[in-house]
Amino acid sequence: MSGLPGTSVFPGFSAPHAQRCCGYPSDLRRQGTSLQAAKLAKHSPQLRAQAKSQTVVQDKEGHATELQEAEHVRLENEKLREVLAAKVAALEQAKAEALAQQFAELNRKATLLGASVQSPFDQAKALAAMETPAKAAEPSATAVGHKSGSKKARKPRAAPSTATNTHKGQQDVQKAVPGPILPGLDTEPQEQAFNGNHGSSSSAETHAEMQPSSSGPPASLHSSAQPLLTPPAPIQDNGAGRSRPEQATQSPADAASLCQGRSHWLYFLHPAQPAESQTVTIYFNRNTSDILRYSARVEVHVKFNSWELESSSGAWLDLRPSSAPHDHGADWWSAEVTVPSDAYEMNYIFSDGVGTTDNNGGLDYLSEVDGHMTRQAWTEAAPERMVEAEERRKAEERRLWEKAEQERQVHLAAQDLEQAQHAVAYLRNIRPHLMKGAMSSLSYPQADGQSTPVWQTVPPVLHPGMPAKLLYNLRAGPLNWLTVDEGQHLVLHLGHNEWEKPTDVEMRRVEGHRSNDLEDWWEADITVGRTDMAISFVIKFWEHFDNNNEQSYKLGISPPDDMAEEDWFKQLTERLQEAHHESRKQAEQQEARKARRRSDQRAAVEAKVKAVKRRQLHHMLYTQPSSVLAGSSVTLFYNPTNTNLSQAARIFVHGGWNRWTHPKALGPLELSPPQGAEQRWSVTIEVPANAYKMDLVFADVESGDGNYDNCGGADYHLPVEGSKLSEPGLYIAQIAVEMAPICKVGGLGDVVTALGRAVKEQGHHMEIILPRYDFFLQSPLLGATRYETEFDWGGCRVFVSSCTVEGLTCFFIEPQNGMFHHSGVYKGNDDAVRFDFFCKAALEFLLQTGRQPDILHCHDWSTAGVAQSFWQDYQPYGLWRPKVVFTIHNADFGMARLGSAAHHCQRFTTVSPSYAFEIGGLPAFSGHVSKFFGIRNGIDTDIWDPQNDPFLARHYGPEDVVEGKRAARIALRNTLGLTDWEDRPLVGVITRLTAQKGIQLIKHGAWRTRDRGGQFVLLGSAPDPKVQAEFDGLAGQMSGDANAAFCFSFDEPLSHLIYAACDIVLVPSIFEPCGLTQLIAMRYGTIPVVRSTGGLHDTVFDVDWDKGRAAWELEGCADWQMEQIDATNGFAFDGTDAGALDSALNRAFDAYWNDRQWFHSLQARVMRQDWSWARPALDYIDVYHSAMTS
Repeated sequence: MSGLPGTSVFPGFSAPHAQRCCGYPSDLRRQGTSLQAAKLAKHSPQLRAQAKSQTVVQDKEGHATELQEAEHVRLENEKLREVLAAKVAALEQAKAEALAQQFAELNRKATLLGASVQSPFDQAKALAAMETPAKAAEPSATAVGHKSGSKKARKPRAAPSTATNTHKGQQDVQKAVPGPILPGLDTEPQEQAFNGNHGSSSSAETHAEMQPSSSGPPASLHSSAQPLLTPPAPIQDNGAGRSRPEQATQSPADAASLCQGRSHWLYFLHPAQPAESQTVTIYFNRNTSDILRYSARVEVHVKFNSWELESSSGAWLDLRPSSAPHDHGADWWSAEVTVPSDAYEMNYIFSDGVGTTDNNGGLDYLSEVDGHMTRQAWTEAAPERMVEAEERRKAEERRLWEKAEQERQVHLAAQDLEQAQHAVAYLRNIRPHLMKGAMSSLSYPQADGQSTPVWQTVPPVLHPGMPAKLLYNLRAGPLNWLTVDEGQHLVLHLGHNEWEKPTDVEMRRVEGHRSNDLEDWWEADITVGRTDMAISFVIKFWEHFDNNNEQSYKLGISPPDDMAEEDWFKQLTERLQEAHHESRKQAEQQEARKARRRSDQRAAVEAKVKAVKRRQLHHMLYTQPSSVLAGSSVTLFYNPTNTNLSQAARIFVHGGWNRWTHPKALGPLELSPPQGAEQRWSVTIEVPANAYKMDLVFADVESGDGNYDNCGGADYHLPVEGSKLSEPGLYIAQIAVEMAPICKVGGLGDVVTALGRAVKEQGHHMEIILPRYDFFLQSPLLGATRYETEFDWGGCRVFVSSCTVEGLTCFFIEPQNGMFHHSGVYKGNDDAVRFDFFCKAALEFLLQTGRQPDILHCHDWSTAGVAQSFWQDYQPYGLWRPKVVFTIHNADFGMARLGSAAHHCQRFTTVSPSYAFEIGGLPAFSGHVSKFFGIRNGIDTDIWDPQNDPFLARHYGPEDVVEGKRAARIALRNTLGLTDWEDRPLVGVITRLTAQKGIQLIKHGAWRTRDRGGQFVLLGSAPDPKVQAEFDGLAGQMSGDANAAFCFSFDEPLSHLIYAACDIVLVPSIFEPCGLTQLIAMRYGTIPVVRSTGGLHDTVFDVDWDKGRAAWELEGCADWQMEQIDATNGFAFDGTDAGALDSALNRAFDAYWNDRQWFHSLQARVMRQDWSWARPALDYIDVYHSAMTS
């Protein structure tokens, strides 16, 4: 949409009309008044009145002199009106000579008055020679025009210079003097001046003039009625006739002389026509700009070649006050810009730098550049430029990554050293304490004066990092009464540095030693650690200990031989640093291996997703080869049978590349009709080497009105592989009130996080804007929160902080009005007011910080207000770029808000195709179904991964699903006290206990599971106390036989264990927009039994009657029998009564009891199916692009 009618954010203030900007640079489509000006006008009515009064006074003073001059020359000009009206060429010779004499007399009088007059005869002849219908229709070489918000002005053109004379290859150029526009002359002053040498034209100095306003002076005082007499202006050299090097090296002209006589001009260039590699001065008359007249700062935004090429001078240039006098109220500002050597046109606009822009009413200002480059040559070279720019971008990214990696390694090395130094300093301090009581051996004295050794080490002196043996004499210690039989062992229990890292080491009898009453030696191998100062140990045998009378034994560690203690600590620091480095390196390598494995899995999934989409499109559109390759030819086959072109006699393809952004168009090309019984039309197309997407629309006409097949408004987009260019990423900002795991209440939080991560992995920039809740203070995930900005809005101060959560940049809006100072996401009756404030504060944050996302993605009723508020309060006032995408997660709440968002957004979605069909006919949405899409949700396969789940004792995959689920089942039975260890099927329910979830069917399913010999587990709670009481009673009734367990609180680790342990998961929802339970369950090899509604219908395919639908949706197969594909994955029922549930649940039990091998194969099959965000993310990206072009 081009824009919605807007009203001001501030009551009582009406902003100037913001015209639609065409051909405007992508980062600057701003004009009219700024939001800051709106605020000033709102809060300072006295300033508004004062500014208006000053404007009126200035206008009157500025025009007073012109009124006197106009009256003074009116009589003199009267004699020339016949000349000017009839065009000099039409006058008789005698009449013309008589008038020439009269003009000579008039010129003499003018000289006495200190003025100069250009000959109207020479001027009129030049004008008559140039004024042709074709010339009058041509656009201005230097695009100047009206001010934004005013009526479009006639094209002003500079007066022509006098003709040049050529003699023997040398040129005598008469300098051009800009002349006034004469009263009574219909012809507009011409912009081009003839060069007599080559017969070509060169641009004269260009100016823009003020247009009359409703409150301004009479029209006779403006450019169309300027007096003939003007103050004498020196002859200026505009560079015509000289070479570009000569122009580039000339000294700058005096600003005062250049600006003299141009007080009514808006701007002009010097030289008037820019040339390649030349420095051009832009003069801007601030007083003639209604938009920027009172701006303290004026800048010009300059680029070249339709805003594609930037000058070495920069794109934004500050205009500085020039030395030109303020004649007739003029206020000239100037800046210099260097024209690039490849420029063919110069594009520019003027701005105050904070949002108010004079952009020629949306047309921008433009000047042709004299040089070798042309528009056609520039367009033809665009593919090479794009490739070069892509290579530069990749090289720069690689350089920055290498630099960042080097800096990271230096930083980590410093961290390693710091950690080592800290550890050694700690050991140095505690070494005296650790060495207290340390020994290398222990003996007990005997009565005969001899001693009996209790323990000793080999070698007797221990050093760091060395292996050693500890020998223990069982008969000398307090355990001397023990008898250790063959096959039994003593155990050495030891710890390092006061029992750090305690371990048990099995001891063995010393070989060759014979036990007696005094000696029974046992030994154990130990390793002295690098950082060990002492080793503590005890000896145990089952529950019996020798612990040195509860003091433990202690081995002292000495420095290496011939090394002072200080040198030892220095060496220890170096070794610890190396150890930290090696440990970190190994951890990074392990993480890199995991990342590569995830990347390979993701790539395989994405490849299959694209292959399935190609197969699903094959009946209508396909290519040979099946994958379109950049830089090669491809044959396109199109079957119009099921389209609006089924009766077409001729078919054309209209297309482009790279989502219609490539300069090279495709077609229109006529397709060859089918031969014989073949129904497919075909055409061969050459694919550019820098194309990454093929864009297609089919029609029965070559151009103009006709029937078009554009895929329901989305166009056909085929991916191109092997392109030299990569698709640029979008900037998406999600605005939501939930996000997993930091503020999750339901599935909305999961979607915000998982969708954000999936879209980011596709190369797009994703940000999430959330309220800052008070309970964030207790979140360990938000420890690295940073201050971002603050601003006044909505009557309070608003602080914004940021943090990275799950790899996504999040911004937290914290108003100081207490709206979110609560312990939960949802509070109660005032939630609508709180969330409306948050929506507008989020938009204000984007505006205040200059962010311009491509897409604003808002979710559910809570942030539905973003769509309307954006178009009414923000898009007209600076936040011009975004388009709005809205997702309905549950249409059961806030229908009025959902309908408003559906009306104002460019695209809206819901969480499954079937749910979109179910709610698409509601009055709130029925009028907007053309922009309504159903995209199923996915699950985050990194979080829900049985092969790498931290909450499972044993990981498993499709190959060992039976063993893995058996281990999980044992762990769950231990946890919940299910004491029946027979081989029974385990049925689970994980849900909120609400009417939507089918609570009556859940209770019936619990009893049916018991009747069929299974075990039942429920995890969830009811927000309604009455419903909770009902389930409390059910738990009491079923708890006696130890085959049922009920957990009425959400427990994340327990949910993972239930998904892994259960054989069947029950989801009997009355309605379900999408549902994640069945998707997670299949990820863990658990078979879903569901009611076929909404997203459950789109994701669970009954094993008995959904084989065809499953093969089409999951494999893109149109004939499952011929290809022998079985992609079914569960059991489904349609009704809402107990009998309907029994029909599906009984079939699941029958399969388990009667064909266990087939049931296990079904479990392995559902584990291999992809329910990630891979396909939904691609579908959402297509919706984002579709919204961008709406």
